[in-house]
Amino acid sequence: LGSTITNAIIIIAIIRSKYLRSRREIMVMFAVSVADFVEAFATLHGGIYRTIIVLSDSIDTNFTPLQCMALPHSWLWRWSDFATAFSLLALSVDRLLSILVPVKYSTWGSNYIAIAIGVPYITSFILMLCVWITPITSEGSLSILCANVYLSPVFYSFSKYISSAASFLSILLYVPIIFMVQKQMKRMADKICVSQIDLQRKAQFKMTVTVAFSSCATFFLDVIPRAIGIFGLRRDYNKLPSQCESNSMMLFHLSKINSMINLLLFYRRNSAIRESIRRLFHLPGQLLLFKILFALSAR
Repeated sequence: LGSTITNAIIIIAIIRSKYLRSRREIMVMFAVSVADFVEAFATLHGGIYRTIIVLSDSIDTNFTPLQCMALPHSWLWRWSDFATAFSLLALSVDRLLSILVPVKYSTWGSNYIAIAIGVPYITSFILMLCVWITPITSEGSLSILCANVYLSPVFYSFSKYISSAASFLSILLYVPIIFMVQKQMKRMADKICVSQIDLQRKAQFKMTVTVAFSSCATFFLDVIPRAIGIFGLRRDYNKLPSQCESNSMMLFHLSKINSMINLLLFYRRNSAIRESIRRLFHLPGQLLLFKILFALSAR
């Protein structure tokens, strides 16, 4: 729930601001937030669905694999699993391009944004369609709880490996990026006269450092837990009774904390996002930040 709310705040704040919508890097970050929101919403929907099944004592009811796959959270999970990782990778590539070719980067328009957002989303959609093959061709039945790992065990493991690799690569790209940022910032500090291009570069540098902080959180709350979760899942898969999920799968939900941290991070370091969120809630100054922190800590 917390991740759904925080990502919704970021999405609405960006949509409401014409200035934010005109910024390439913000729109790529917007794509990450949308993917995070879909994943969080799918988790919320799946949790409510399974809670209702348990409370109504309907666990012994069976579904076909196709019926399980048709549940909204089942296919939303598969799309968002890829989309979050691929969008993070696109954001890292965007930051790398802004440092390597800053002049050209400043001239790229809507076509660049369409590619940066469209490629991860469309690729994720195609991969999501592939997961339907097993439920469509499979016979038999599953518990109505519809644990994802049993819908397509091979594809489930594949999706976790690919998304983990994409997330790790997005972080790995930041090693050379940080060195380049430090070098160029030092060069700018030595200048007596600062041009308009230098000011644009400085803004890009700040955004790059902000995303670097976000990537650190991703490493500890997404990449490492996902890798450990995959290992535990493979270890426990054949040992558990049918329709019982490994405790290691709980580690996959740490990524929701990561997306919640992003709201506080971008609110603190980006004045345009901060102002848009303030206007959204009609709250002055730091009062909004304290209200968000209080709401999250209360859950």
